[in-house]
Amino acid sequence: MYVWFFLQPEHTNVCFWYIPPSLRGMPDCDERREKLHRVAPKIKALMMESGTTMVGYQPQGDKVNFFRMVISNPAATKSDIDFLIEEIERLGQEL
Repeated sequence: MYVWFFLQPEHTNVCFWYIPPSLRGMPDCDERREKLHRVAPKIKALMMESGTTMVGYQPQGDKVNFFRMVISNPAATKSDIDFLIEEIERLGQEL
């Protein structure tokens, strides 16, 4: 006898880079990658200082630091995610 369970996902893992305006027109090169590698840690530090929200970051292989957002709260709403993205954009404008 086989029993199959169809479960809803319990969490979502979203990985992404925020590219600040100062790097958007810059061609892909070592200098740009070095600068981009510092973006996520800087934004996370600013988030913690302001106390608004927090999101993790990490590199992967030869990829520079990127945001890694794990959403495990079933009560999270679209407006919660919008707030997080808007906060990253606000804090990253001057980088």
